[in-house]
Parts: sequence; structure tokens; C-alpha cells
Amino acid sequence: MTAERYTVVFTGLFNLKKPGEYSYLSMSVDPFAAWGSFLYRGRPPYERMGREISFEDLPEDCRQLVLDAYRELWDLGEERSA
Repeated sequence: MTAERYTVVFTGLFNLKKPGEYSYLSMSVDPFAAWGSFLYRGRPPYERMGREISFEDLPEDCRQLVLDAYRELWDLGEERSA
């Protein structure tokens, strides 16, 4: 099992959330490994979170997983090239 290292909280006008509830993604440095990531819905674990970092500071695999989860949560489908 891998250790949780990053937590991304999805905020905004998400239709399925209740007041104070958000979808959040917990990931290890290798989010595509077995047990490397989990998508939750509820109150994020703010008391366990460390410092805030920018999206660009996440490892590439974590950024990709965040984008994939975002597209799925808001039913945006796959990004298409022109």
C-alpha cells in the first residue's frame, strides 16, 4: 500500500454535493499504482492537510489523474484535439 501524499479538493457548483461536502482525491506520488489514489465525497480531512501547493507543483501523473477526475465529476468527456 502506498502512503497518501497529496489531497485535491474539488469545490464549486458540483450538483451532487451536500452543504460542507466536497469530492476530494487522495493520492500517493504514484497515483496509478495499486492503492495509489482514492476519490472520496464528504468532509475533506483538513486537519491532516499540510501546506497548499499549486497544480503545477504536483507530479505529472498526479496532474493527469486530477484532470481525469475533474472531467468525470463534471461529465466533460475526453479532451479532443482540433
